[in-house]
Amino acid sequence: MMSSETAPKEHRQEFVRALERFTWTPPRVKWNPDANHDLTWTMNILFGLSAAFSVANLYYSHPILNILADEFDVSDQRSSLVPTLTQAGYAVGLLLIVPVGDIVRRRPMILSLIFMTAFVWLGCTLTQSFSAFLGLSFVVGLLTVTPQLMFPLAVQYAPQRHRSTMIAIVMSGLVFGVLVARLLSGIVTQFTSWRNVYWISFGLQVLIWILLFFTMPDYPILNPGISYPRIILKIFTLPFLKPELTQNALIAFLTMGMFTSFWTTSTFQLADVFHLSTLAIGLFALIGISPVFLNPVISRFIIAPLHPHGSLIIAHLITIAAICIGTFVGTFSIAGLVIWAFFGDLGMNAIIVSNRVAIAHVDPKAQNAVNSVYMVHTFCGQLFGTAVGNALYAKGGWTYSGAFNIAQLIAGLLVLMMRGPHEKHWLGWRGGWDLRKPKEEKVQTTISQADVEANAERTSTDAITEAPTEILNEDESPREKVGCHEEKGRGLESNE
Repeated sequence: MMSSETAPKEHRQEFVRALERFTWTPPRVKWNPDANHDLTWTMNILFGLSAAFSVANLYYSHPILNILADEFDVSDQRSSLVPTLTQAGYAVGLLLIVPVGDIVRRRPMILSLIFMTAFVWLGCTLTQSFSAFLGLSFVVGLLTVTPQLMFPLAVQYAPQRHRSTMIAIVMSGLVFGVLVARLLSGIVTQFTSWRNVYWISFGLQVLIWILLFFTMPDYPILNPGISYPRIILKIFTLPFLKPELTQNALIAFLTMGMFTSFWTTSTFQLADVFHLSTLAIGLFALIGISPVFLNPVISRFIIAPLHPHGSLIIAHLITIAAICIGTFVGTFSIAGLVIWAFFGDLGMNAIIVSNRVAIAHVDPKAQNAVNSVYMVHTFCGQLFGTAVGNALYAKGGWTYSGAFNIAQLIAGLLVLMMRGPHEKHWLGWRGGWDLRKPKEEKVQTTISQADVEANAERTSTDAITEAPTEILNEDESPREKVGCHEEKGRGLESNE
């Protein structure tokens, strides 16, 4: 009787010990609540590179679908299922995996996702079966959500004076990964086997895993007191409770619709009208990559000094101007497409970074749930822009698809103007028109220091504590913030 009862307990203990070995953390990156955990530039750049090499997994197959069709002896239509299933897996991951970042330790979660992605990616590289390739591609998309776990970390731990720039660096990595994947895949496959592209990606993922393992801090849990079903439910309720999130998510929907519509239809325009080769079309992506390196500069001098509303207005106007020039000049000169690719992408990047800054404080204890809502809108915008843009191009050519993109950005500007920078409700401009960022931007936390200490007592010997949800201002250190709360607590006690 005793042996039958102790056996399951021993198995559980063995499982826990195995899990602890798997999630072992080097001592130098273990969480110390008394230390200053401001995001460093080195870690910020590493987050950007991780985002780039992770999101690239979703796009390596796009320029080589005809090669994959020949390799696996399937039709072009069937080979097009590869990006479709990869993106479908990514959508499921946004909904079901990203919110988990609010209720578990993020370091082991991110490392586990990268490790599993690399393992599955190896299967894609080696398989000789197209059906297996399709299934593995779906799983890759499902697990490739690590960039969306890094945005909340950049928002939460970046110093106030550098927050816009640090968010821009992670965003630049994301856009860089999308564009360089197409470029690298097209060039490598042009001269060697498509499998070499996948081997390169596998090596990059292993490299990122190693770098993050030895450098990424073991960030504490954001919200240890909430269950998985509740955090999933929060995704569906947030858009109806947070006007600022809904406004910026709709702007992202329209902006990414424009972005994907342009980069899809421009391929047809460059090939059919300007008769460029496949390699030249791949190299055209370099024009879209170049604005990525200007993102930190734009963030430092335009986004950081202004309220996100102000930088969004500027970015929309620049992007609309670029689309108008690209639409009409692009019918007879490739210069139109160059102008659109450069300035349109520059404006798009500024819009996305401004959106990220705007939603940074929507719900500090559910940052990954907020990010899921935002990214689902972004993903749906990509699908919408690709489908409608291609249909309009097939019907009326470059002018029709360009007019659609102009309409999308004007609609985004109208959504922005329906609600002012200081408005707390759904519509209106109550609070004034001032577009400058306040000198002191303070966010009230919804949890007291006593609650943090209570949660710390309930955690295991790993000393997992609840994450600080307040965003620090300027040079304010975590120790100063805690002292401020203690003084407030003593003041309340004396008043009582």
